[in-house]
Formats: sequence, C-alpha cells, structure tokens
Amino acid sequence: MRVIGGVAKGRRLVGAGSARTRPISDNVKESLFNILTPYIPNSRCLDLFAGTGAIGIEALSQGAEWTTFVECSPRMIRVIHKNLNLTALASQAEVIQGDVRRVMPFLHRQQEVFHIVFVDPPYEHGLVPVTLDILSTHKLLDQDGIIVARHERRQEMSGVFGDLELTRQERYGDTVVSFYMFGR
Repeated sequence: MRVIGGVAKGRRLVGAGSARTRPISDNVKESLFNILTPYIPNSRCLDLFAGTGAIGIEALSQGAEWTTFVECSPRMIRVIHKNLNLTALASQAEVIQGDVRRVMPFLHRQQEVFHIVFVDPPYEHGLVPVTLDILSTHKLLDQDGIIVARHERRQEMSGVFGDLELTRQERYGDTVVSFYMFGR
C-alpha cells in the first residue's frame, strides 16, 4: 500500500495487518482520485471508517488542506498516526477515535463542514446507508461538496438520502464506488 500521487507520492504506508481489511487497490485509488481532481485543491476532507488512513492521506498528498480521520479501533488509530508521520502530513490532520455514528453529530455541533467525505465501512454491516442518512441529517457536507461511498456490489443503495442524490457510480469487480451530492 502506497501513496500514488502528490507530495508524498511513492511513500509506503503501514498496513492493517489483518485479513479482515480491504485496502483499496492502486488502480481503484487512481481512478477515484482522477474523478475527484476538481474537488481536492484546498479542500477539507472527512475520512469515515478510516482504517489505515490511506484515502485521507492520499487526499492530503494531492492537495487537500485538511483531513479529519474517524476510526473506532485503537490499533488502527495508531496505524493512522504512523502513516501521517511517515508522509509528513500530520500537521494537516485530526484523528478521532470513536463510533462514526456518534462522532458525526459531534462534528455537526462543532459546526464542521467538509468538501469531500469518504465513507468506507466494513462490508456486510449495512453501514453505508446509515452513514449517508446521518450525513444528510447533520449537514456535514459543503453545499458544493461530494460524498464518496465504497461498498460491495450486492449492497442495495438508494438514489436519494434526504437532500443527497446519487450522481455517479463506478464498479470495480465486487466493489462499487457511489458518489453523492446535494440535489440541485
């Protein structure tokens, strides 16, 4: 697992060390960040279910101003900190340990707003629709922002979550990346 572009390009990241994780492949990451190119410069990102932090770190490396990482596992929190230090991007990040469903209302109360929100929970728990519902309710997304939700192909996804609308889907084998924005 490595950073594929930007200031930390080529840096190897510490992995999860678990067979239960699904690191994003370099080709999917490259395709994703090609789509996100117009949104990245100087953006504020929220990386939910952050795991190793690879997606949020990629965003920072490619020009995002700030990333807030949310992860519940203490072990993975340590991995995120290691990866931020390895890439020299720690000064542009906040790492929060906690359940995403509880942290999002907290961020809303803090009046946090993000341009890009990454949603990549463990498969087979139905957490993508739940997370999108909470994001819609708590308005953590900037009016012109985008949500990137990675989920398994068999996960049924609604085209609408409150004010959020599905604008694009990309399939990569058994993985689907769905993009949501506020309806126009």
